Amino acid sequence: MEKQEILEEMKLFAFQTGGFGKWLAPETDDEILDRLGRLDQENLSKAQLNQLLAFGHEAPFSDAFFTYYWLSVPKEHPYDVTTIPFFETEWSESLAIMSLAHLKWGLYRLYIDGLMWVVNVGAAYRQFRSMKTEELVAYFSERRFNSQLIKNRGPSLPLTQIPIDQRFLISEQACKSYGGYPDSPGELKDALLEAWRAHRGGRGARITIRNLLEGDFIKKEFFERQGEFIFSADDVLEEPIESEEDIDSKYQAAAVKFFRARNSGLNNTRMYLSMVGELDVYVATSMRTREDFRDMARTCDTVFSDVRLKDLCLRHFNPTLSAAEGH
Repeated sequence: MEKQEILEEMKLFAFQTGGFGKWLAPETDDEILDRLGRLDQENLSKAQLNQLLAFGHEAPFSDAFFTYYWLSVPKEHPYDVTTIPFFETEWSESLAIMSLAHLKWGLYRLYIDGLMWVVNVGAAYRQFRSMKTEELVAYFSERRFNSQLIKNRGPSLPLTQIPIDQRFLISEQACKSYGGYPDSPGELKDALLEAWRAHRGGRGARITIRNLLEGDFIKKEFFERQGEFIFSADDVLEEPIESEEDIDSKYQAAAVKFFRARNSGLNNTRMYLSMVGELDVYVATSMRTREDFRDMARTCDTVFSDVRLKDLCLRHFNPTLSAAEGH
């Protein structure tokens, strides 16, 4: 294989910031690339790989490290290493790296382990490279979860479900628009009424809520909050307005949905706090549009309702089901 072909094959494992991945960068020593170019025809031994690392200014590794990452399928590892890309069964019975794909498989595992359980890949290599077999096995065994103990916990108290299409209403933007309490009209309603009066003052006729919120009055008087109002009123944007009474009725219909969703979200937050000591998964995200909320809700439902996880009754924080008192 030519130099550029090898670099392309190995680009996933090359870092621009130096460290362990630098030995597979464009400035890599030609000796390394020449040897890797013959790898599919000539097996790469542990001694030779250590030499290649030396050419790349990396410290050597132990026999145990080489065997663990390239010549074995450790049953005690936290994940099934045979599911890692490129794996071939014959590698677990070999004495050397048999192909470029074989080299990539071991590196892939090391990179996952470094990112999952150590600060970074370079730090992981420095930590693992001199370990003995029993030390590597013990290290990763400790990072496995006892799934039977998790199953034995049983389910937590149920959350209050919110229709996926209404989960955007638990957002901070919606809370600011509708206010904290049903009996105190939110600023969205005030803005709509003011915009309607300005529209009528200019002898304007029937108009949609969208056009009111996207119009010049809102843009001028509520410029910093225009996007927030449009987001919060998404359910009624295409509703026609011919009077202040129309605004009141359309707003009330939207507000009812908001407070129903918000109260459910607040109750769910209480539930999450009650199990914070046993929370298994915290889903962190940023949701800025209604579609973001839909996508995240579907993603959480897809992942955590999977039949392969059902028996674990995982306690996971779903950000589309939780609201905070502070906003």
